Amino acid sequence: MTDAAYLLRLRPALLALALLSAAPVLSAPSSAAAQEEEARLLFERGNQHLTAGLRARGRRRTRELEQALDAYLGVLRLGARTRNVVFNLGITLQELDRPEEAFNYFSEYLRSFDLSAEDRAAGEQRLEALRPEVAVLRIESTPPGAAVRVDRRDLPPRGTTPLEIAVAPGTRRLILSLDGYSEARAEATVAVGSRADVAATLSPEPVSVQVIAPGGGRLTLDDREIVAGRAVEVAPGAHVVRLEVEGAAPVERRFEVAAGSDPMVLELSATGPGPSGPRVALDIDTPAQVFLDGLQVGAGMQVEIPASPGDHEVRVVAPGRRDAVQRISLTGQERLHLDVTLGRGGGGGGLIAGRVVTAILALGGLGAGVALLAAESDAWSAWQNDYTEENADRLAQIQLGVDVTWSITAAVGLTALVLLFVDEGADSTVELGVAPAPGGGALALRRRLR
Repeated sequence: MTDAAYLLRLRPALLALALLSAAPVLSAPSSAAAQEEEARLLFERGNQHLTAGLRARGRRRTRELEQALDAYLGVLRLGARTRNVVFNLGITLQELDRPEEAFNYFSEYLRSFDLSAEDRAAGEQRLEALRPEVAVLRIESTPPGAAVRVDRRDLPPRGTTPLEIAVAPGTRRLILSLDGYSEARAEATVAVGSRADVAATLSPEPVSVQVIAPGGGRLTLDDREIVAGRAVEVAPGAHVVRLEVEGAAPVERRFEVAAGSDPMVLELSATGPGPSGPRVALDIDTPAQVFLDGLQVGAGMQVEIPASPGDHEVRVVAPGRRDAVQRISLTGQERLHLDVTLGRGGGGGGLIAGRVVTAILALGGLGAGVALLAAESDAWSAWQNDYTEENADRLAQIQLGVDVTWSITAAVGLTALVLLFVDEGADSTVELGVAPAPGGGALALRRRLR
């Protein structure tokens, strides 16, 4: 390469470097001032090494460029991924004759940052200059925004669609992923100096939808009959749910499911003078969660839920209380009332174990205390017969042991006595009343739940 040609190639790099150095160094805010300062110093160090490397020759040139690369990568590790750092990384890798990596940094520079017309033109010029040296994939997806991994799904994403990246030549396997969609895969074969275009369509994953509606009617979702209260898998998009109850105007609700959305619960009510189907009303003595056939259908102290005819299980759950479980059978248009009293949770096995342990300790302390009293009597007799310092010390030690042992035994015994009278927790009760259609009688029963 002639000196004139080298200078022509060098001038844009120096100009871009000067422009980027004059711009604000880091536009993205750091989590701490110290981290921001460290990133700023690394960026300036990288600029110094890059400038020196562009002016140097031979081994010194390579050494300076590698030090610039290390500094810029250090800035990225600190989370300051700015357009200045990305562009200078592209220049550094291009000068180190690593065209594939340089292409990818220039590609990121063009797609990820808000650039002026001049900056965009400079980035595009460098990208086009590298194309003859690399194999390029242009990847698009429906919908866009899918993360792209190359060859292995355990590798970090190379970016999100639409994406243009340089890859190793040959046949490449692509894995595309997006929240709420099934993973898509594609293959492309590409050679150096060429570009392969890949288009993939990701299928949305279904979303769980539960429709709460009165029984005794026909409930459909997109003309497909479903069971009220039972969750169904629904594809993302527009849908319509319809309730038809004899003697009432049909109820129709249109809704839309977005890909990746949380499970949905829809509630429909029949309108008009006709019957509304079975319902279950609960009065609970404490705020609780109510489950119907394993699905949560309400919460609070007063809950009323529609249900379809048939056999069901109602479970009422509250922290620190015993669960209340009631099997019910609904046949027509009745309104079932449950008056629920949740028993307080007792100690159970832990309470029994505590009683046993404290009782054993109390008995052991009692035995030890009796033995120490006998030893104290012997020591007292020995001291009465011989007033030596040794006998006095022995008597004092035994008396101290007696006092400590009886104190501990008394405390443990009192604990055992308290545990003996601790309430193990009351059972939960459900008072159930069934009111059939107007004009009928009523049925009541009380059930004890354990």
